[in-house]
Parts: sequence; structure tokens; C-alpha cells
Amino acid sequence: MTGKSIEFDNTDAEGRLVLADGLYYASTEFKLHTVIDVATLTGDMEVALCDIYTGVFTTSNAHALWDRLSYDHFWRMPLDEDYSTQIYSSNAALCNTSGKPAGSCTTALFLNVFVDSIEAKDEQEHSVRWAHLGIAATMVFTHSTPYQEKGMTGRPVR
Repeated sequence: MTGKSIEFDNTDAEGRLVLADGLYYASTEFKLHTVIDVATLTGDMEVALCDIYTGVFTTSNAHALWDRLSYDHFWRMPLDEDYSTQIYSSNAALCNTSGKPAGSCTTALFLNVFVDSIEAKDEQEHSVRWAHLGIAATMVFTHSTPYQEKGMTGRPVR
């Protein structure tokens, strides 16, 4: 949708391509001020945070994007351009995957590119607040707790 070329390096990472189109369409068509996507794009979140915390990648410094969600635990993950060489160093404008190192970080950077008007202006907060919630591990509990039975959780969208 954006006209950017994407090197399709891994056929198992097709979900981020569909989500990228959805993010671009929604942010350009509806001129949103806040965009929150929730997806199970990488198993790296389970390695990093187990099924306790949902990883949050965001361009916003305001916690208001996720503070209102009840009971769920969130952990802010790095969304740093230093990881971008892994997705920008291909023959195309972007590569859909970067391999194992920092896979969840590079996935979030990949998605970030497709949110329209996300660039900050004059050292100020971004014009569109965006967050990617990585729920690969928190979508299902492997054990019961007083709050959550074993099985699918509905986190963080309940």
C-alpha cells in the first residue's frame, strides 16, 4: 500500500506484512491520533518475558497508552533505530525479518514504518501515538492463577 519494496526473506513472517498494510490503511484513511496493534508475531516475547508480561513497543513516552488496561502486566521493550540495520540492509526498502537477534525489536521497527504521520516534529512527542503489544506468550496461560485459569487469556483485549 505504501509503495515500499519488501524483501520477503521468511514465509513464516507473513503476518507482519498483513498487519503493516492494515496499519498504513487505518492511519492514512482515518487520521488516527492513537494506534495500538495487538499481535502474536514473534515467539521472542515468550523468551524475554514468559507469560507474565506483555511486551510493549511504542513511540510514545506517555504510559497512558497502556495504563488503563486492568490487571495486565506490561513491559516496555526497546524500539531503537540501532536495530534497524537488520531490516534495512537488503536489496529492497525493507526486509520482513531479521533473524534471531532482537527479532521482536526489529518486527516492531518494521511495523513502525507503516504508521502514517508517526514522525516527531521539532523534538516533540510524535503526532501519532503508536504501540505494538506483543502477546505471543500472554495469549495463553500454561498454569492457573487466582485471576486466570489455564488456557486462552484474552489478554490484553478483554
